[in-house]
Amino acid sequence: MTLSQGNEILRISEAETHLLLAFWQGLYKKEDIIHFVWENRGGCVSESSYYKLINQMRNDFSSIGLQSSDIVTRPRVGVSLSVSIEPIKKITTVKVQDKNVNGNLSRKSIIYKIKHNSAFIVLAGVIILILFYGMFHIYSAPARKSPDAFFTYLGEYNDYVIYKTKEDKVTLSEVVFAYNSLKIKIYRQNGRHLYYIREPNLNIFLQCLNPVEMAVPKCITVKERY
Repeated sequence: MTLSQGNEILRISEAETHLLLAFWQGLYKKEDIIHFVWENRGGCVSESSYYKLINQMRNDFSSIGLQSSDIVTRPRVGVSLSVSIEPIKKITTVKVQDKNVNGNLSRKSIIYKIKHNSAFIVLAGVIILILFYGMFHIYSAPARKSPDAFFTYLGEYNDYVIYKTKEDKVTLSEVVFAYNSLKIKIYRQNGRHLYYIREPNLNIFLQCLNPVEMAVPKCITVKERY
């Protein structure tokens, strides 16, 4: 709240505001003023706080061009004002409106921040998913034609990824025929990567859980003469 006289305006504390309201309502006894000013404060309020507040209000009066003696102490009666005071309703209304505007701006700012943060979280989530998707395909894709690889990708059959040695001219159909000719049964749980090595009168399959070029291979060997 502010205290004004002419062009002089002074901002005052909550306790000083309540003291002026007490004077405006006609209160003058010390006990009544203490109760009115500090009614929401728990515990007892000392008389020193009361007198300190009166002196502070007198200083405020002097700051805006009023007389400190306008606050009159009447022995055994109480304290009263020798001047009249009136609240300025228009200023109060403007201040309330300003508070409402500030409140609306604050709410809009909060909503914008929430939306902005939500958009950032969604974008970060999409980027993470794309990275995981790319890593999955990198590590799950078969090694194709790496110049340093001993094996090269040949094709797929029966949910198996089939490779051959780099120098071998064997075709996918020939490897499939060799696979189907095996008397030793190959189980899918041992891996879906089949590496075919052709030797004279001998078919060799390496069955691996992961591509040998991508990581430490976990393989079993299946050999069979033909």
